[in-house]
Amino acid sequence: MADAFIMRWKLDRPYLEADTPGDVYALLTIEPNPAVLGSAPAASIPTHLILLVDVSESMDVLVRRDPNAQKVGATSAEGKAAHRVVSDVPSRREMAGDVVQKMVERLHGDDLLTLIAFDDKPYVLARAVSPNDMDTVWKAIQQLGSVGGGGTALGNAFGSVREILASFNDAPRTRKLVLLTDGEDQEPQTALAAAKSVGWDFKLPIVAFGTGECKVAFLTDLAKTSLAGAFNHIRDETAAQQLFGQAIKNQKNIQATNVQLQLWLSPELQVRELYRTKPEILFVGDLQPDANHQVTLRLEQMERGKAYEFLFRCSMPGRPANQRFRIAKATLTCDVPSLNKINEKLETNIVVEATADTARAAERSGDVRKVLARAEVQRQVLFLQGKIDLLKTGGTQRDREIVAKLLEALIKKFEDFGDQATANQYRAMKDEFTQKGTISQEMLNRSLAASSRAEEIVMAQDIDF
Repeated sequence: MADAFIMRWKLDRPYLEADTPGDVYALLTIEPNPAVLGSAPAASIPTHLILLVDVSESMDVLVRRDPNAQKVGATSAEGKAAHRVVSDVPSRREMAGDVVQKMVERLHGDDLLTLIAFDDKPYVLARAVSPNDMDTVWKAIQQLGSVGGGGTALGNAFGSVREILASFNDAPRTRKLVLLTDGEDQEPQTALAAAKSVGWDFKLPIVAFGTGECKVAFLTDLAKTSLAGAFNHIRDETAAQQLFGQAIKNQKNIQATNVQLQLWLSPELQVRELYRTKPEILFVGDLQPDANHQVTLRLEQMERGKAYEFLFRCSMPGRPANQRFRIAKATLTCDVPSLNKINEKLETNIVVEATADTARAAERSGDVRKVLARAEVQRQVLFLQGKIDLLKTGGTQRDREIVAKLLEALIKKFEDFGDQATANQYRAMKDEFTQKGTISQEMLNRSLAASSRAEEIVMAQDIDF
C-alpha cells in the first residue's frame, strides 16, 4: 500500500561552488497523500481537552477599552492602580468563561475535559470529565468567575496537569492543552521548564493565547515546547471566540498521531536555526544534534488536509566538483488510526551537489527564499522584543541603534514583499520609538502574532497599530 504522507525537499542553493564553503537552507515539506487518505473526512478521534485559564487579579480588567464605561470606584490590578467600572464590554475573566463554555459545547460525548484555573496557585475545577456531565461542567465554568485574584505562576498549573495525566488513562484520545493568560509570569523559566517536561512526557501540544499586556514572546516559547504548538494574541472577545473555536476544530481534524520527524545531519556540516513554516510559522531556535548527529522533532499530531513544513540552515564545507553530498536523512514516523497503521515510516535524503559551473552555482530557489524571508520576520520581532525589554531597564546607545536599524530592515522587507500597508505599520513603530524611546507591548504583541501567519502576504489588519 502507498504511504499515507509524501515528504519532499528543496534547497535554496541546489549547487554549491566547488571547493568553497557556504550556507544552504533546506525546506522539508510533509503532505497528506490524497491517493491514500482521500478527500472524504474520516471519523474524528476523541480528544482530551485541557484548559488552563488565568484568573489572576488583572483578569478583572476589561478585555478592550470602553470609552463609555462608567467609573464606580478605585481598585488595583496586580499592584497597579485601576478603576472599578460598569461596562457592556466584558472583563477578561468574563470573556474566558464565555469561550470555555462555547468550547465545551463543541466537544462530543466520548471526549474529556480538564479545566484548571490558576493565579499563583492552581485550582482544578474539572478533572477529565465528560462534557455530558453538565452539572460538573457548569459548576466548573461558574467557578472561573470567583476563584483566584493573586499573581501569576503558570508552572504550578502544569504541575496539576502532570498529576492528572499520570493518574488517569485517557487512551485512545488525543490531547491538547489550551492556555489563556493576560500577564507576565512571576517565574517564566519555571513555567517553561514545567511546560516542556509535561509536553514531552505526555505528548501534549500547547496552544497559547495571550490578551492584554502579556508578552507573546513568552507564549512562543511555550508553544515550541512541542512542534504541534501555536500561539496568538487576543485583541477582543470576537477574536477570542474565533481563535478558541479554531483550536477545537483543528483538534477534531487530527489525522496522524505519535508523529516524530528525525533528522540525521552530516557531522561535516554545522547546523543553525530551525523554523517550522507550516501550518503556522514558529521560530524554533538552533538545531542541537546529539552524539549520533540526530535531532528528534516532536510534531505529536498532524491535522487532516494540512502540510507541515520545516526550514533549517546548514553551513557546508567545500567539496570537489561533481560530488554529491548528503546534508541530512529525514525519517518521519507516525500512526494513522483511520488506516489502522502503526509506526508508519517514511524516509528521504537531502542532497546538495558541488559544481565548477559558476552559472549553476549562482542558481537560487525563489520558493525557498520567499519562505525564508517570511520566517525571518518572527525571529527579528522576537529579537526586537528582547532589545525593548533591555532598554526599559537601562540599555545602551548601541542597543537603541540596533532597534532603529532593525525597524528599518523590517520596513524594507515588507516593501520588498509588496506589502506597503505593513511596511507603514513598522514605520509607525519606528516613529514611536524615535519619539518615546520604546515601543508599546501591544504593538509588539500584534507584530509577533502576525508573524506566525504562513501566507505569503500578511494582511494589514493583522498589524493595525
